[in-house]
Amino acid sequence: MDRRIGNLLDAVIGEEDAAKKEELRVKTNEVLGAHFQRNPEELTELAYDITSMVWADTMAEDILPRIIDVKTVGLGETDALEEDLRGGRAYWQGKGGEIMSSEIRSERTFMPREEMVTALDQHADEIALNFWGTIDKFIAQLKEKIRQLPVTKLIELIQVSLQGGSPYFGQFAVSSLTADQVDSVVNPVAAKAKGQITIMGTEIAVRLLTKVGLEFGDNVKEGIFRTGIIGVYKGYNVAQIENFENFEGRFEIPNDELWVVGRNAGRLTYYGDTPKTQQRALENFWRRWEFARDAGMLLHGASKGRIGRIQFT
Repeated sequence: MDRRIGNLLDAVIGEEDAAKKEELRVKTNEVLGAHFQRNPEELTELAYDITSMVWADTMAEDILPRIIDVKTVGLGETDALEEDLRGGRAYWQGKGGEIMSSEIRSERTFMPREEMVTALDQHADEIALNFWGTIDKFIAQLKEKIRQLPVTKLIELIQVSLQGGSPYFGQFAVSSLTADQVDSVVNPVAAKAKGQITIMGTEIAVRLLTKVGLEFGDNVKEGIFRTGIIGVYKGYNVAQIENFENFEGRFEIPNDELWVVGRNAGRLTYYGDTPKTQQRALENFWRRWEFARDAGMLLHGASKGRIGRIQFT
């Protein structure tokens, strides 16, 4: 990238004073817009820097590492879940007796590899006429879409794994909700997950627990949090996740369900440290910015009772 253009970008991005930053944005808007309109290939480099920044910010705010296991391996590596099963024993016996051995058994499951992706289309005139405004919209959209991907995948896997008839699935009327009903799902999952569970749901859903024992944490009193651990229910963390509407105006995450997730219920694996980005030229001066990161999620504990699902009616 042209050094002068790089210096202008660094000056604006690095300015911490809000008023001065806005002044710099106004001064550089036309120059940057004209440059990137003439040199669209350099937008790929800019997109790479922006994507890396957005991923870093999003991962720093990600609540999923507090709910299930999350790890990163090399882009070309494989990852496998290994879990010790029942086997091995220790016992008391009379002195001098023969010590009996046993075999330690384990299971190994390879993590899947998929892609977390998003793409945005922009017209060349948007960059030329409103460079910083276009970048702001781009960053906001990227953050919003990426932030929800891991959580929505987890919810999708839970819903596929737990249907009516499972001992870890409960369907209860909101008007007559009791602690015993909630506990009938929470307690069995907690037992299987060694007490390390998180109850998660949207703001609307988690607040239904207030009538049966939800205690809000001090951080909730200090502000409004879209996503995060907001309190406890009988000693177990309660996490609120942000909901959002799709283009048709439909909520992507059910507001009438809670999910009880054991720490040992699953894993999210990222392959590689950085996301991939590229641009594709479309017709009529449109360009498509594409982003992807290799990742895989597996709920190996669903069949072992480490996941619970509560549905409200």
